[in-house]
Amino acid sequence: MTKAKEEQDSDDRRLRSNERNAPSPRVTHGWASRSSKLPAAPLFCRSNGKAWDKDAWKYPIKDAVKAAELPDEVTCYTIRHSVITDLIHSGLDTLTVAQLSGTSVLMIERHYGHLTRDHAREALARLRL
Repeated sequence: MTKAKEEQDSDDRRLRSNERNAPSPRVTHGWASRSSKLPAAPLFCRSNGKAWDKDAWKYPIKDAVKAAELPDEVTCYTIRHSVITDLIHSGLDTLTVAQLSGTSVLMIERHYGHLTRDHAREALARLRL
């Protein structure tokens, strides 16, 4: 099998498995290569060695929501939405927000584009010409 075919097969498996891969800063590359973890092992795992998954987050988030005295309806999704909204409001570009969020620029623009338009309109209103 050719190297290109192996890489394509690997990409196809990754896409089918719903894995998310995010670029890491160059400074972490040496650390990761010296790690005793297997190449396919999760970079961050729970105390029992298992990867974090959606269910692993559920109860720690609920406990944190309760401790912070937030409404019971707050979930990982609503926190994620709030963070994305804050990043957009702070003026961070949509590409960086998409990369930090593990999603596409198209999704950010589709769901949060009105925030950038509102921000631009407010900034223009403050200008004195």
